[in-house]
Amino acid sequence: MADKPSLYEVENAFQPAKEVTAVERFAGRRTEVEDGYYGLLGDGVNIAIVGNRGVGKTSLSRQLEITASGDNGLLDHLEIGHDRPLDFLSVYFACGNRVTDFGDLLERLLTTSNCLGDWIYDIPGAKKEVVSYAPEIGAKLFGLEAKLGGEKATEQESRPAVNSHSIDTVFTNVCHAIVEERIAKDGLLIIVDEFDQINDPSGMAGFMKSLATNVPRAKFCLVGVAQDIQNLMKEHESVDRLFSGSIIRVHPMEPVELREIIRIAEAEIDSFITFDEEATDSLIALAQGHPYMVHLIGKYAFRAAYQRGVKIIDRSAVQETLKSIAERGADPVLEGRYKKAVGSSRQRESVLRALAQVRREDGECWTTDAYKIALEDEVDNASQFVGHLVADDYGSELEKVRERYYRFRDSLFATYVLARPRLYSPVG
Repeated sequence: MADKPSLYEVENAFQPAKEVTAVERFAGRRTEVEDGYYGLLGDGVNIAIVGNRGVGKTSLSRQLEITASGDNGLLDHLEIGHDRPLDFLSVYFACGNRVTDFGDLLERLLTTSNCLGDWIYDIPGAKKEVVSYAPEIGAKLFGLEAKLGGEKATEQESRPAVNSHSIDTVFTNVCHAIVEERIAKDGLLIIVDEFDQINDPSGMAGFMKSLATNVPRAKFCLVGVAQDIQNLMKEHESVDRLFSGSIIRVHPMEPVELREIIRIAEAEIDSFITFDEEATDSLIALAQGHPYMVHLIGKYAFRAAYQRGVKIIDRSAVQETLKSIAERGADPVLEGRYKKAVGSSRQRESVLRALAQVRREDGECWTTDAYKIALEDEVDNASQFVGHLVADDYGSELEKVRERYYRFRDSLFATYVLARPRLYSPVG
């Protein structure tokens, strides 16, 4: 019998709140990892990782970062051929919703700790470039006394706040200085997560094209919620060429890959607690390809089993866990969206769940099929509630594709709709 794990070990066997950074805990995604690896090999080639929320984009980008820094453990595990460890200086930055435009992004990359700022300090050419661009930026990086307008300067002579060089030129020069310093022989990899959160990314495509020409050993990996790179960057002209076959579309995981996540989590606690086959199948079905849902449900199922002294989780325990997740708002974002969409209407909840139930592999929902299901729940005016679900007042969770066809804006939300117990009891 396995030794009893600590509560800490149980709580971290599944990790819905963070990306997977440990190579040994990363499941599946062989094709995506291989495409990313070859993207790392090509000079001037940028990488894009796109997909819906909750499908594992950030975890994939973190694994590429590890591979780029010389760890071939994942390549070996997935049996992807390689001839040597890579040697990139890799930096990671998550945008959030505070980055206004691509110029703001470049400035934050220059000044944020653990990004380029930590390296600029030790590279005279890069340091000089940044300080001459704006003394205030130099102050952020190096703790120097400096103010905009040249009131105080980092050197004896007074400097203006911004010299004749634009931020994109300065950033290019800094990248060139870092690459020329040969800190890492394969160059510089800049991972920008949540790129879709940038308010106005226009101009980024042109900048990346210029950077690929002027500093081919400096490359970006852009990660964000989008169906394709055009939607991510919001620029259409020649965007695809910037990535030269390194656009990685992260789709929902296959059942075998989700099963691997569960087995890895069980192994983390030496199988002290396990899911039986029915529970495993149920969890995989509920997740609909989203690893996030496996981690979320798995985490709370493990916790409940540990508290109750249960060693084997069955299908009923999975259902109980779902109810508990909804009641406690374990994912406040998804739960808040669900309650906003449903409001106080049993009928709207029935229509919402009917649409999620008839959702096809391409994401489209045919209202004719959904209305049949809603009618069984005595909702005879379903089209009215579909109109509600498109409106901002109810979260605008649906978008119209064409006549009688709609799509959930977020596939993870559609999965949550199906998995979550109903707020209101159905008729009958």
